[in-house]
Amino acid sequence: MTSPTGDVLTETRAAASRLLGRVRYRVPEIVAGIGVTLTLLGLIALGGAFLDDIRIDAHRATTAATVLDGSSYWRSVVRFVDHEGRLQTPGSGISYPAGLTPGQNIYVEYDITEPTRVRVAGRTALDGVLPVAGGIAAVWVVLGPLHVALRRRRDRAA
Repeated sequence: MTSPTGDVLTETRAAASRLLGRVRYRVPEIVAGIGVTLTLLGLIALGGAFLDDIRIDAHRATTAATVLDGSSYWRSVVRFVDHEGRLQTPGSGISYPAGLTPGQNIYVEYDITEPTRVRVAGRTALDGVLPVAGGIAAVWVVLGPLHVALRRRRDRAA
């Protein structure tokens, strides 16, 4: 006589096997979905940068700022005095920070209605188009052929 535990274990293994079979069958679509998701994230980030630029350009002020310690390639923190004489240190950092080093004095443009919305003077979202496009291209250089190879493999097995 079979124990109830053996039956449950057998059923669980069978169910897991069926699920794994379905997932394996859909791997090419999963790979393509990852590529589409990464592409959309890049485009959304670029769209956000353009929206920030529009907001800054609508109420722009320019001032001198100092790059603070703790800054990196991806996120630089600056300190500046806004048009009302208040000291501003945007916690989210500054837009388009590439090439900045701590202690460096730079000019920044900011939105006077929202002084924490700041970018390096003279830089815009257009500066981000090439890196985002390169990142999207890299994603598809890797995932595109992988998707095609997985689909061909699945179609031959079927």
